[in-house]
Amino acid sequence: MGEAAKTKQLPFKVLKILPTPTIEDVYAIAVGVDGQLCRLDEQWNPIEAFASPFPAPIEHVIMIDDVLVATWIDRELLVARMGAIRCTEPFQQGVERGDVRKASTIQNAIQPAGVLWAHVLDAEPLGLARHGDGFIFILWNRGVYSFNTNGVEQWRAPPPEWPDLNKIPMSQESVDICVTDSSIEIWSRAGGCCRLSKMDGTLIGTGSFVLDGSLDKVESVGSNRLLVLKNGHIYWYKAGKMVCEATSSGPIQSIMYNEESNTWYLAGWREELELMENDFRRFDNREVVVQHIRSPDGLWVVTNDGMMNHSILTE
Repeated sequence: MGEAAKTKQLPFKVLKILPTPTIEDVYAIAVGVDGQLCRLDEQWNPIEAFASPFPAPIEHVIMIDDVLVATWIDRELLVARMGAIRCTEPFQQGVERGDVRKASTIQNAIQPAGVLWAHVLDAEPLGLARHGDGFIFILWNRGVYSFNTNGVEQWRAPPPEWPDLNKIPMSQESVDICVTDSSIEIWSRAGGCCRLSKMDGTLIGTGSFVLDGSLDKVESVGSNRLLVLKNGHIYWYKAGKMVCEATSSGPIQSIMYNEESNTWYLAGWREELELMENDFRRFDNREVVVQHIRSPDGLWVVTNDGMMNHSILTE
């Protein structure tokens, strides 16, 4: 990238940017808040016009090599889809929302355009994570599922339970999945952690953390766990022991870990945050910070107005 390229305008408001290191001539995929998808080059420019394969927001999305796996949810229409799209070709434009509204039966259900496969979901997906060359997802009140990239089920497990947390509101609601070196961790809103076998989903054990609020997301790197609450409070655990805690001024949108400096970068409500074992730094931003993302010329920050700028965290 040229030295002058300090700011980029993306073609829509962004939910997430996914790097695509295995796809030739495609540097990343931009995912829009309304379900748009766009392939980007190394200068963050659109390779072609963006498309919306399905007329609903994307709730969860991951990359597995050159395949994008996503869930689309329209809560008003009570419609949910899961599907996979190969990203080596341009994305295809799907139908209008009115067409989905008219398709009232599963037999007539409209699927996202250009998918390798797709499924109609009869329950809300609560989490999605890559697992080897496949993925793990949770369906509300249905269970935990392991699929390969062809959309074939490998195993399933019953819904996670945390009996010791029953008295806490929403304690049995799963909020995040972490795939570690040894197991799959399913986290509950009340701070419960259920560990499953990566081979067949059998239960290994359960535990819980005492939290001052409702858990929103968890990031796992080695023995590190960063637990982020809905109110913006942050707990950093390492090998099961708390390293430190901090509080942001609002919800955290995304988390990135820098292994070289043992530092967490967090996208805050209108701020960038840097968490270290002995320090916590905060930098104001006029917009809601969506994500931090690395490129060959440094760390970039994505804001909810569709802009990308060089992050102040590494200056």
